[in-house]
Amino acid sequence: MQDTTGIRGSGPGVFLRRSTGLVREVSLIDALLMNSIGMNVGIGAVFLFLQAQSFFPAGSMIAAVVIGTVLMAFTLLWVYSEFSAAMPRSGGDYVFVSRALHPFLGWLMAWSQGIWLIFFWIGFNAWFALTFAIPVSLQAIGGVTGASVLNDIATTITQPVWVFVLGSLINVAFGALLIFGGQGYWRWQKFAFLFAGGSILISAILLITSGGHVPAAWDVFVGKFGGLKFAEVIPAATAAGYTLPSASGGFDLTATLLMLPWVFFVVGYAQGSAQIGGEVKQAPKNQYIAMVGGVLINGAVLAILVWLFTSAVGIDWMGALGAVPADKLGMSVQPGFNFIASLLTDSPILLAIIGIGFVMWAVNGTPLSELQATRYMLAWSLDRMVPSKLGDVSDKYHTPVKAIVFATITGEVALLALIVIPQASLLGALVAQLLAFIVVSIAGVVFPYRLPDVWRSAGGRRVLGVPAVTLAGLGGVVVLGTMMVMFVFNQTLNGAFGVTRDISLIVMSTVVGLGILWYVGARMYNRSRGFDISLAYREIPPE
Repeated sequence: MQDTTGIRGSGPGVFLRRSTGLVREVSLIDALLMNSIGMNVGIGAVFLFLQAQSFFPAGSMIAAVVIGTVLMAFTLLWVYSEFSAAMPRSGGDYVFVSRALHPFLGWLMAWSQGIWLIFFWIGFNAWFALTFAIPVSLQAIGGVTGASVLNDIATTITQPVWVFVLGSLINVAFGALLIFGGQGYWRWQKFAFLFAGGSILISAILLITSGGHVPAAWDVFVGKFGGLKFAEVIPAATAAGYTLPSASGGFDLTATLLMLPWVFFVVGYAQGSAQIGGEVKQAPKNQYIAMVGGVLINGAVLAILVWLFTSAVGIDWMGALGAVPADKLGMSVQPGFNFIASLLTDSPILLAIIGIGFVMWAVNGTPLSELQATRYMLAWSLDRMVPSKLGDVSDKYHTPVKAIVFATITGEVALLALIVIPQASLLGALVAQLLAFIVVSIAGVVFPYRLPDVWRSAGGRRVLGVPAVTLAGLGGVVVLGTMMVMFVFNQTLNGAFGVTRDISLIVMSTVVGLGILWYVGARMYNRSRGFDISLAYREIPPE
């Protein structure tokens, strides 16, 4: 490898092999759609509407969305885009941090990310689809069309055995799709995003054209199945102790900032294309658009949805809806904006598109998680940190087949755990994600000084004489550090994102501890075989 990166070369025997076997076939559109699926505005908007205003009635969702979008775009995602332009490699942030900051920190950060992807997120997506997304969609279609059998199906599929059976089919199907790889998966992603995005567009149009009919449509629906009428939702919420936004004393900045975790749940996950950097065409240009541009686009969509929904139902009713338990409303799960939009049409075609699109938003996180997890494994194998078989790439399909099979199996383990362990929650995964993002931000701060030649190779952007990535990294440390403190210590956020803070933090700490042991063990094992893996970390990995 010619030493043009500013990192000292180490000879031909440093890495396991000199080529990954992957090909650069991911276009700008593919990368942008991949990141949009990762941000998942369809699911994120549901939780934002149902929880943020209910927990913090004095806050402004519009302001929170704008603040969160701008902060994420020009701090964390700017750091990722600069790194991805300079070091477009499989494993993304593992490579960035291990080369720019320290090998141990790069490994530990990526290990934590990878373990949560492999043993949580792959299973979570299927579990969430079957326990929330599909039942909500079936209930909405059944209620509007009068097909009561759909409500029965919605109840049936939430039973543990069906969650496991159907969730397994989802996991295996996506695993097979990724194995055969190539343009087949990227064609599927375009179709899935078109369907999912179409459901958002139709919902938005219905709210624009018929938003004033929501109260009447709601009353017709609950008249069939029982539950609170539209005008009864606010009194029920206030009787339970909820303070209406209109009675909370006006705009409150603190309450608005406390809404940011829900916004982060959407605009904080645009880094997916960084992890497959070795497969993105014209990465130095396209990664900026796919990540920074992707955050701004998805944040704008989320802000529009907030405005449309609040205009249709009123901010008081929205907050009250999330404060009233689903069973009091006469429903099995809490209704989101997609459910409300479905009440505004009796067209089976539109109802099907909205419902299937919502399910698409839920399940498309599975292949996205597998793509990132398997590229971590590939990068680790090149550095001799994991068994070489996990980095094997098929000559025929140009995909890491063994890693995909492994990730599919662990996804099954995660799915089963979510079914049988009621304490499983999002909090541990989210806190681990925040901690990893903070480490990446710190690496961004020092990037131009630790690897000046690599930084300059991607343009060496400055703001008032200071490297832009350094400023973005500093901003990321402040913003993400504050958010992590909120997640860990704010009891309201604990309740929303985790059943129990203590269990989540114990699991996260255990993952980190195992990562430390693995790192030490890998170094000792390689040293016993005559390999000094520290030499690999002095070079950019092969493409």
